[in-house]
Amino acid sequence: MINHIAFFTRKLSLITLIVMTLSGCTDKFEEWNTNKHQATDEMMQYDNLSTGSYFVQMQKNVFPIAQPPDYGDEVYQTVQNLAGDVYSGYMGASGLWFSNSNNTTYALTSEWYNRAFSRAFVGVMPAWNNIKKSAGEDQPQVYAMAAIIKVEALHRTTDMYGPLPYLNFGSGDNPYNSQKDIYYAFFDELDDAIGILTDFAQKNPDATVLEQYDFIYGGNVKNWIKFANSLKLRLAMRIVYADPEKARAEAESAVNHPVGVFTSASEAAVLQHTSGFTYNHPLYIICFNFGETRMGGNMDSYLNGYKDPRISSYFLPASDGVYRGIRNGISITNKTDYSEGPFSRLNIASTTPILWMNPAEVYFLRAEGAIRGWNMGGDAQTMYESGIRTSFTYSGVSGADTYLNDATSLPSSYTDPKNSGNNIGTGNSLLSTITIKWNESAAFETKLERIMTQKWISMFPDGQEAWSEFRRTGYPKVFPVVINNSGGLISSTTQIRRLPFPSTEYQNNPTGVARGTALLGGADNGGTKLWWDKK
Repeated sequence: MINHIAFFTRKLSLITLIVMTLSGCTDKFEEWNTNKHQATDEMMQYDNLSTGSYFVQMQKNVFPIAQPPDYGDEVYQTVQNLAGDVYSGYMGASGLWFSNSNNTTYALTSEWYNRAFSRAFVGVMPAWNNIKKSAGEDQPQVYAMAAIIKVEALHRTTDMYGPLPYLNFGSGDNPYNSQKDIYYAFFDELDDAIGILTDFAQKNPDATVLEQYDFIYGGNVKNWIKFANSLKLRLAMRIVYADPEKARAEAESAVNHPVGVFTSASEAAVLQHTSGFTYNHPLYIICFNFGETRMGGNMDSYLNGYKDPRISSYFLPASDGVYRGIRNGISITNKTDYSEGPFSRLNIASTTPILWMNPAEVYFLRAEGAIRGWNMGGDAQTMYESGIRTSFTYSGVSGADTYLNDATSLPSSYTDPKNSGNNIGTGNSLLSTITIKWNESAAFETKLERIMTQKWISMFPDGQEAWSEFRRTGYPKVFPVVINNSGGLISSTTQIRRLPFPSTEYQNNPTGVARGTALLGGADNGGTKLWWDKK
């Protein structure tokens, strides 16, 4: 499958060019952009066809997808699955690309790590820029929603690479910016969007925006405000070790906003399937059509050890009825050994919606804020337990009360039935010793590990976010690679910290990438820490 990436890149570029040149007017703006309760006629006089197309383009590139008959899995696989999904321990790769010398064993492949950059700066930013030009003044609520998507997409990109050419995009002069400056811009952009949408919702309580083009919330403005506040809380916590005062101020602002953050499983930000918008979930294609991803070894250890009922929601039993995962960074000489039989597939369908943000994550963010002494609208135990309950609800499983009162279960040992050299036995220091039940008298780091472990479980399958939080806090414990082909550039102990800047940037923008490397403050390789990675 990976061999077809070049073809899909050319195809995507052509599609992007066509979408970005769309223009036209429609006398059905009122029908398409807003419901009958929209506020004024003036707000409806707008070229919504092109704006709607750009808005859809942005949504399709936060996590790269394609609509049938295209699969869209090739780009997703290199951007997400062979990066965050494996580095977080969520999933195990069963392929043996480049004779095991690939991303999974830290021999970082430029053909793969270039992709996240192009998704952001081909798939998202040009579409956002066109919405800014056409809707920024006349339809600020549309621009505000586009800005939220931009932050959701680009924070994932900067959390892979670090500095990016972000702040002046579309101006012609677009130098690389430091990650600190990018994060500060994120907060400003989210604040502007929240302010615009809050004002709009107050003045037009029954109105929807871009209803038929919004495949996240169907134009529900209040939900977009909650998503923006929740995203702001996520980003605030991300910088807590680099800029603690700013982190606290932004987090408390998000939680205490009048509309607030996610509090219910039903508010999750997911890319929906509708009668007019369907797509194949790339993980389904990668898992079932190509047999190249399975349950991760860490998921095996935590979910089996905790007797976690979410295991059946996330994965399917292996051929012997056992839930079993693949440890990453191992030697694979025969793909069939790991893609068939004794390893668990993902419990996912082609029609499963892609998760952008789970409300359970928000409760765990608030729990962490509470143990830091921040005003999070409740105590840490309440937030922690609410996070688990919300995750159970979202996953469609029962038994939260029993689970929350389990003070003894521990992550289990790990066994690879194909190679005992990959095993991790009981008592090994690579296994976590954290339990489930909340203990208010525990030390700060124990509380943090408990929160982060349950947060990690709840955020599945978004391995990118899980990898970022592992890098930020060191929790939960993630098994190190068995084989490290980085040539000493990446430590097996601290594990991979970022992806190198794209090789295409060295070819097309050498001055820019040189500035980016200087702002990074270290060598452009997978072992250099990002600005917020300070613990």
